[in-house]
Amino acid sequence: MKRLSCLAALATALLVLEDGLQACSTFCIRLGDGTFVGRNYDFEIGDGMVMENPAGLRKKGFEKGGPSWAAQYGSVTFNQFGRDHPMGGMNEAALVVELMWLDETRYPANDARLPLGVLEWIQYQLDTAATVADVIDSNQKVRISDVAPLHYLVSDASGRTATIEFLDGKLVAHTGDTLPVPVLTNSTYKTSLKFMESRRGRVPSGSGSPERFARAAALVGALQRSGTDRPVASLFEVLADVAQSNTRWSIVYDQTGRVIHFRTDAHRPVRYLSMKTLGFTCAEGARLLDIDTRVEGDVSKKLKPYSTAANLAFITRTYAASSVTRRTPATEVAAIAAHPETAACRAY
Repeated sequence: MKRLSCLAALATALLVLEDGLQACSTFCIRLGDGTFVGRNYDFEIGDGMVMENPAGLRKKGFEKGGPSWAAQYGSVTFNQFGRDHPMGGMNEAALVVELMWLDETRYPANDARLPLGVLEWIQYQLDTAATVADVIDSNQKVRISDVAPLHYLVSDASGRTATIEFLDGKLVAHTGDTLPVPVLTNSTYKTSLKFMESRRGRVPSGSGSPERFARAAALVGALQRSGTDRPVASLFEVLADVAQSNTRWSIVYDQTGRVIHFRTDAHRPVRYLSMKTLGFTCAEGARLLDIDTRVEGDVSKKLKPYSTAANLAFITRTYAASSVTRRTPATEVAAIAAHPETAACRAY
């Protein structure tokens, strides 16, 4: 019962001020020989950790009856509610997974597939998948069992991109020919595309989900046509155009270069982290960095060793900062923070 109670608390965290998640915007773009993903994370609070997650760990799902798996790939993630519960990230294979709010989401009913929470699903994919096809295929083995209505944009090293939605209890994926515009905001992809096409080339203003989708699509398309010798800076400009008053993090993933660039509302200088400089070894363990640490440039050497105490201190802070979760019992917060202790390096 304690685990179920903890899951309810974690789900509640995502239900905080529903409007707070309704302004996220994400896109994928090819520029020259490179593939990039741009992402704005908009929410009530901006606290976060940049996490280095090692490969080689054997993990158990947080949910009762959840799967066990081995992390085949290391990853860098952006976390608000503790280790293994990221809001998004990129793995060693350059697979990127990012979430956005979607009111229309209806997850599958209980069945024989093994359950994962909405955030744990992201870490599971980054641990085990290298391609968009891998993510879609995983639907045969695992299902999301949660209440927070989200959908996802997934992109791999080849530039293949997919939107992953759960509508009427079924996974709906748009990719290839069914994904003419690699953008996702907070309406279903079908609804967003229909709105954009109705504009007949007129770029809308406004902060609504369809408007941001159409505007991001126009900006991404124009940038692809014109090209740029400063891709990262240009993509941050696109993100600034679709940002809202509660945009907390803006992230640019350089999938080809395996470099992650980010800035926050609390610390505006762009920082970066090259995945090629990280070991991702199980022996070295996980590392972390407060996302608002007052540093600039390369932050890879600023990462600190992970500990349950650090995870607990961080989660305690984020739960206290949220208007809904601040009443969560300390015992439940501690259980969430301690769960990564169940993971162990696998024997070879």
